Amino acid sequence: MKRLKEASTWAGFAAILQAAKMFVPPQYHILLDGATAIAGTVAGIVPEKGVQ
Repeated sequence: MKRLKEASTWAGFAAILQAAKMFVPPQYHILLDGATAIAGTVAGIVPEKGVQ
């Protein structure tokens, strides 16, 4: 659970979601794009630890 507070974890989720588009039917791509946008937004909002 501590990892969910790190921006790099959310950036990793975004990358995995985009890679998953290769394995799902095209009608689900919009859902993966939406989830990617959310993960990317969280990655941009969550501060990196040690950076001040």
